[in-house]
Amino acid sequence: MPRAIGRCSVLLGVALCAVLGGPLAVAQASDSSLRATLNSYAPKIVKDENAVKNGLVGYPQGKVRPLVRALNHEVADLHALKKKLAGDSGSSAKGRKAKADIVAGLGLIATAYGALRKDVQAAHGGPVPSAQVHAAVATDKKGRKKLLTGLHLLG
Repeated sequence: MPRAIGRCSVLLGVALCAVLGGPLAVAQASDSSLRATLNSYAPKIVKDENAVKNGLVGYPQGKVRPLVRALNHEVADLHALKKKLAGDSGSSAKGRKAKADIVAGLGLIATAYGALRKDVQAAHGGPVPSAQVHAAVATDKKGRKKLLTGLHLLG
């Protein structure tokens, strides 16, 4: 289904719930605000992810600054999104569970990237110990799993 049609059907669903009234309309509206917040941050997060990937490509050639800068931006944006979502409320049970999973996932990913940033800075352009890289990757995978679980619940 094309994205525009999907959005239109969601908006029609919200309008229908508003007409039918009650708590269901409020729940959908709150869950929609969570979706809107995620959609507003998505381009920034994608840009940050691409910068991290590019930084990782240049790191073996001694280019430390681009990777550290990209990780700084990524961590800051993940924390900003996490804070913004924490202020929103999911009023349906599914929305609350999705929000909790997404916030937890974002926190884990930010922690992994923050640890990687510190390890890269401590290595001064040299190789980062594999144990530290594996720990960051494992935390990142846990975070992404929680994030995807939350997004599926919300979607």
